[in-house]
Amino acid sequence: MKKMFLAMLCAFSLVCASTAADKASEAIVTLLNSRASGSRSEFKEAAKIVAASAKEGRPLQQYVIALVTNDRDLPRKLRLKPETRKEYLDQARDKIRRLAEEKNNALAWYLLSLETNDMSFLKRAADGDNVQALNAWGTITLTSALRDPSMETNEVARTLVKCFGLFKKAADKGDANGLYNLGMCYMQGYGCMPDEDLAYKCFRTSAEAGHPEAINNIGGFYRDGIVVRANPETAAKWFSKSAELGNAYGMFNYALALQRGEGVEKDVAKAIELLKEASELGNAEAMNAYGMCFYTGDGVEKNPAEAVKWYRASAARGFAPAMDNLSSCYSLGTGVRKDEKESLAWKVRGMAARGDRNAAAWLQQNGY
Repeated sequence: MKKMFLAMLCAFSLVCASTAADKASEAIVTLLNSRASGSRSEFKEAAKIVAASAKEGRPLQQYVIALVTNDRDLPRKLRLKPETRKEYLDQARDKIRRLAEEKNNALAWYLLSLETNDMSFLKRAADGDNVQALNAWGTITLTSALRDPSMETNEVARTLVKCFGLFKKAADKGDANGLYNLGMCYMQGYGCMPDEDLAYKCFRTSAEAGHPEAINNIGGFYRDGIVVRANPETAAKWFSKSAELGNAYGMFNYALALQRGEGVEKDVAKAIELLKEASELGNAEAMNAYGMCFYTGDGVEKNPAEAVKWYRASAARGFAPAMDNLSSCYSLGTGVRKDEKESLAWKVRGMAARGDRNAAAWLQQNGY
């Protein structure tokens, strides 16, 4: 299951200038939703509509497509040249800013925060109960609290409770991303008592709304027998559905099912393809698993140096098992020069990544 999360859902108050049937306006909602949830295929389709409307001179669509033009998943043919991006932003920015400043429109504040990365704008949007901002502000705050070794335990706990409240506000509005985030809180015990039943209900509702990472998580429940009876075949179907939506976590978990022959006919070659694609999308768990394939020679030619490369990429994204693997590689001198000091550093990094505050303090004290 995904460890961290970022969610967005666009309110219609600004987007729908005419009616709810306005496809160009609805496409903005879909684009921002899918951008947050990891539904790459849906994001691409929505982006085509928004980009076409932007070419017709519609300011809001111009502003939004300019904001996402550098996104990895945006089709290359839809990406704007720097001068066109600047033109689009300049033409629409004043309209968006007036809505924010004169009408205190929460969505306008949110869009401005995307351009400027101004946290005060994002906070104002969250205070206005914009669901995108509720989820984004909750995510940023939660992540910061979990990663700050200087924050007192009680302060961390209070912060997580506030984040839980932000996600619940979004979920109560029927937001699929908010439901997903709330499910993660129940699963991990962030700001609440852990409750796997409530987590499952949140994920299931979000999955039924098409959220690809919630779909992946439902697969995890069936694979591991959490709340529901374990069923590898059902799990594989959920993972496959998530993967088809272009979600990297779905690709990763479906690849593992294919690699092991769990609930689906074993297909190592297909598993390697999916691990490679998920790794190239930046999925830390897939990177680590792909590296392990090179380390052991499972489905690919054995290549310890290539394994270390993917372990590093995974570790750079905070994945603790990859740090453990790097520690072993340095200890054994496999794929890298043997170095016990580096091995120890990676071992402690792995401990810190799992939440060991003493390990995090040791890293700071020793200049890591």
